Formats: sequence, structure tokens, C-alpha cells
Amino acid sequence: MSVYRIYPSKSNTIASGSAFEYINSSQNPVSDIFYGGGFTENGVYRENNISRLLLYFDLSNLVTKFSDLIINSGTVQSFRIVLKNSVPSDKILIPEYQNATLNKAISASFDLISFPIDKDWDEGRGYDLFDTNYLIKSAGNLRLTGNSNWIYAKSNDSWNEPGIYNNPTASTTYYSTQHFQLGSEDISMDVTNIVNDWLSGGSINYGLAVSYSRPYELESGDTRNIASFFTQKTNSSFKPYLEVTYNQTINDDRNIVTNNRPCRLFLYTFSGNQATNFYSSSTVSIKTMSNANVFTGLVPQQLSKGVYYVDVWMSGATPGQRYKDVWQGVTFQPGYDQTDFIQFFDINQNYYTNNSKSINDYVVTTYGLNNNDTLQTDELIRIYADTRVNYTLKSPKTNFGLEYRLSMNNVIEIIPWTPCNSAIIDGCAKSFLDLDTSWLLSNQNYQITFRINELGTRRIIAEKLNFKIVDKLYPQDY
Repeated sequence: MSVYRIYPSKSNTIASGSAFEYINSSQNPVSDIFYGGGFTENGVYRENNISRLLLYFDLSNLVTKFSDLIINSGTVQSFRIVLKNSVPSDKILIPEYQNATLNKAISASFDLISFPIDKDWDEGRGYDLFDTNYLIKSAGNLRLTGNSNWIYAKSNDSWNEPGIYNNPTASTTYYSTQHFQLGSEDISMDVTNIVNDWLSGGSINYGLAVSYSRPYELESGDTRNIASFFTQKTNSSFKPYLEVTYNQTINDDRNIVTNNRPCRLFLYTFSGNQATNFYSSSTVSIKTMSNANVFTGLVPQQLSKGVYYVDVWMSGATPGQRYKDVWQGVTFQPGYDQTDFIQFFDINQNYYTNNSKSINDYVVTTYGLNNNDTLQTDELIRIYADTRVNYTLKSPKTNFGLEYRLSMNNVIEIIPWTPCNSAIIDGCAKSFLDLDTSWLLSNQNYQITFRINELGTRRIIAEKLNFKIVDKLYPQDY
């Protein structure tokens, strides 16, 4: 499973009621999402207040990657928003006594929803919905009225309904729900339907809002319930993000084609030294060395930029025979070129065996990235990982699987265990991964760990790659 993350380019927390409805809190490093507080005591009504978090994720870079097939949209498995839980501050939990006692509590056993926002909005420059004492150069409070807020999306444009929608789940086609049993869980909501609707042109991307589900917003009582989450303004690695998960791992069977299972054959196309997509091709044929057709009319599928494949099952082939796959009529520039690519493969012995081989100790040698390198936030690096049996130069004899994991600051998993690409390059099996630094947080330390998957066991390899990400340098920085 590959991962691509998009961090918010703007956010804000808006709240209802006379105390909050015109206040902007977009620069707060923590969003406090709350409900409750509407009750009557000694003939005095205490108004019920609710808040909602607004997030905007710019999808333009993702669309560009889709267009270039760096990420194949057909391999995308899900879109998910993730926000790290933050314990509400002691200041926010202090009871209020202005008219009647209003207690504060950390929320537990509740549902949050996420839903699409229906119009463009400005982030604003306010800090806090509550009277939190920030360290500032002069006396004063950074509670600023401004836009957006509960009433207005922009200074001259109000929401169609206060708070975006009065009842979001009744007003939107797509929304997501997550239950919180303890209240300390992180937000992790599948928003695939919402994002796909944006990408397909069904609606315009104005961002997502997160709130309590409507039954909780309607509750009243003597307690305001609060759940807090980090925003992108936090000075930490706990920034919220929209995570795209996709699967376009290359698993080239060219060197292990057998007659008793489907096998996948790949073609890699380049322009100079750059992977490139061809404009068109006809079909792929599988032929004997004497040019007799075995299969014709196979339609190639594209996996990623410059990477194509066909699936074949050589059920009638005899081990030891050689065949060729002919990729016919490949065109890069219409009217100027048309090329047939011819590649070869041999039929191996039975893929399914009574395997009595022992488990070996392996070493991974990497190149493409030096250990402890410092990288900028605009690099795409191919990292090769050659595996050999320890104390020898021999490659593993078994059909092993090499996996990798990317972690941040040694404790936060960014990419879970994912198979490395396995390609046949110049007739040799090569394992590699492509590291895209464009979505990694700057000024953080990262580590790539490798794991071998062999004969039913998974073992972590001792060799690791460490690197740091810094912001891209511009000419004026030199």
C-alpha cells in the first residue's frame, strides 16, 4: 500500500451563540469541538453552543499526479482524513459562573461526522474561541472577530445557513461518521465518496467540516462537552492530513513464469532517461521463438508512469521453453513513430513445491539514497535495495518478498509495511521503492526499515536508512 498525504492549506473552528458566532479562531494550534450547555436554572436560560471545524485540502497537486500517472487514480483504495487527539487545556475545562453554573468535561461516548462545505470561505486571523491567555508582547486578548465565523463565510458573504448547514447530514449527499468510545481516539474517517465526487466534477471542493452528529448538537444540560484535535497551526508533527492510499506495486514475473499459475509481464518505457507514457499501442502477442502465435490480442494495462503489463497463463508450455512477448504498434508521437517492443521469458519448473529449504540470514544493500542524507521537499528518489545471503554474494534462492516501512521521528508510522517494487531490469530482478518527499513534513527525521518475507516468516533487516527533510531552497536562499 502506497501513501500520499495532503495537509490543510486553511482551517478554522466556528461556534454558535452570542458569545462565539462572530469570533474567528483560525490560528489556534488546537481545535475545540464542543456541544451542550443549554439549560434553565433559577429562571435563567443558558444558551446551548456548538462548534465545528473547517478544513480545506488543495487537490491540485494530486490531480497533476493523476494526470501524469505518477499515481494511477484507478489504483486508489481510499481517501481518509486524520486528526490527532489533543487533551483540552485546563483553562478551557474551568466551569463558568456568569449567569448559571456551566460545567466543562472531556467528551466521551459520542459520534463525530465530516461533511463537505458548500461555498468558498476565508480562513481569517483569530486565535481563540475561549479566553486563553497567550504570551503576547502587549496586554490584550487575541479573540478576534472576523471571517469566517458561524454567520459569515467571507466578510461580504454569509453562509446559506448559519454554521454552513443547520443539519449537515440532512443537507449533504455524502458524509462520514466515526464513533468515539473513550474520547481520546484520533479522528480517522473514510471520506472516499466525498473526494471522488469532487474529482469527478459532481461538486466543487470547498473543504470538509467536522462536527458532532446532530443528536449530540441538540443535547442540553449543565455541561459543555469538549473534544480537542491538533490543527495544521501546531508546532509539532501532529498536523491533520488527507491521506490517499493506493496500490501500484510492481511485481514482475518475467523471471519466474511457470505453466501452473497466471503471471504478469511488464514493459517499461522511457524517453531518454525519464519514464514516459506512450500515446497509444495496439495489442500484445505471445509467440514461440519460431514466431507461432500462442496468444494474440492481449490488451496492455497501465500501472503507473511508463509502466505497463499484461497477464498470461502459459498452461500448455513445457518448462525450459523460451517465448517472446511482442508489444505491437507502440506510438509516442503520432505520425512520427511506431515501434514494436520484443521481450523474452523462459518457462520455469512448477511454482508450487514441497519446499524443504532452510531460512537464511539476509543483508540489504541500498543505493540511490545515502544514510543520514538531508533532502528537500521537492524530490523524487528511487531507492534500490539489493538482497543477498549474509557473508556471501548470493541472492536468495526462494521467491522472497522485501517490504519497507517509513516512520517519522522513530515513533510515528507514515507508510505501513508495503512490498517493494520487484522489476526485471536488464534481465536481473531488482527491488526498489520511489520516495516522494513533496508530502513529507519538513524539519523532521525519517527512517526506512526493511523486512524480509520468506517461507512464512517475516524478519526485520538490521540495515536502516535515516534521512531528514528540509524546506526547498530558492535562489535567494543561496
